[in-house]
Amino acid sequence: MPKIPDEVVRRVLDRAKIEDVVGDFVDLRKAGVNMTGICPFHDDQHDGNFIVRPSSIPEARHGNTYRCFVCDAKGGPVQFLMAHERLSFPDAIRWLGKKYNEPVDDIPLNYTPPPPRPKPAPLPRLTFKRETVKNSMKGIEQTLFIKYLRSLPWDDEQRARLSDVLRLYCVATCPHGPEWIAFWQITYDGVPLTAKYMKYHPDGHRMKGRDQHGNKVFASDWEHAWRARQKQYDPDKWGVHNALFGEHLLKKYPNAIVNVVESEKTAIIMANYYGDFDSQIWLSCGGLQWLQLDKFQPLIDQGRTVWLWPDKDGRDKWQEVADKLGSEKVRVYTNFFDTCWREEDGDKADVADIAIRMMRTGDKPRHTGDGQGETATKSTEALPHGTNPAPTSDQLIQRAIDEWKLVHPNNEPFLDEIEMANPRVRMWRETLRQRYNFNKRHNGGTIHTTD
Repeated sequence: MPKIPDEVVRRVLDRAKIEDVVGDFVDLRKAGVNMTGICPFHDDQHDGNFIVRPSSIPEARHGNTYRCFVCDAKGGPVQFLMAHERLSFPDAIRWLGKKYNEPVDDIPLNYTPPPPRPKPAPLPRLTFKRETVKNSMKGIEQTLFIKYLRSLPWDDEQRARLSDVLRLYCVATCPHGPEWIAFWQITYDGVPLTAKYMKYHPDGHRMKGRDQHGNKVFASDWEHAWRARQKQYDPDKWGVHNALFGEHLLKKYPNAIVNVVESEKTAIIMANYYGDFDSQIWLSCGGLQWLQLDKFQPLIDQGRTVWLWPDKDGRDKWQEVADKLGSEKVRVYTNFFDTCWREEDGDKADVADIAIRMMRTGDKPRHTGDGQGETATKSTEALPHGTNPAPTSDQLIQRAIDEWKLVHPNNEPFLDEIEMANPRVRMWRETLRQRYNFNKRHNGGTIHTTD
């Protein structure tokens, strides 16, 4: 069989687009600059493991390629055809030539690309009532996990807001006993999906899957799994979904920078440590395997700034995940470790471990409202680039005006008599009145601010 000329091969490869080739076999959807689907090379269950980087992405950034981050299948259009259709290299070139109407040679290729495989109809999503969440939050003070949180060396401000933080994150009790705690996973729109049950020691360390003798221990569970065992629902008739822990806070704080850590405990500790929810919120993915594109796509679509905070020994893995997500808005943040980590923290420390050590040594956080805050002994080099600066007084005033107009769109932006009981509000009211009247005379009522 004669060899296909090199110039013909180059001509075919120049026209071949990975999104077209893979799209003949896999249902793809847009995911930032990339595309994603169910991996055809293994029994994949999660849309987001299989990434296609379209031909529009530069070759230096691995454009016109595919990769599965589970089974590690990867390559370009030819490699995909050779692996998926079990074609030889010449036949893969002939297949592409036929697809793109590029003459290759006179050897016929009796092959027609199949239509995309239909996806099975999804099961109805399992959800829970908000009342169920509220009831489960009663009595959490008796759990070992909450007693541990109360024992941490918070300052007065942090200790005062801990109960509010626990309520915001919907931390709850678990039917397995006081050694357990439940972390509800609630969607952006406030729909409870399930709760993650975890078992903790009194010192705040989570019980692992095996004891000191290597025997398996029952140390984690799920709300939906427990209810299935109680015969409260049929798992064959309902689909189970999950969300980032704390995801429901995204809607409540639309302008906050989003910090993502691995464990739910770390998210709660850091949220209470800094406390400024208007500037930053802390979410948990619950494990590296849950850092999936479908969970981050809503954040990418909203244009939110997302910082991934790996453990000390997890930088490379988290960077790989960030590359896989393919968004400039989702980045790995390591400066906190570079500037605040000490040898005594250990190689497996996470940011909460460092924060607790800093509280014990007196290195308290200074709340600046600029994204991650800063410590009293560290400069702002510990902050990620691109965080929001502290708002100016003009910006605060403008924010008050905007919020007032949302509630009273036809009224002047003045505060009512009940709110006037607060002396700070009276001062703000007078400032607002002066600015409003000045701008009404000079700018037709438009309120202007300065940076």
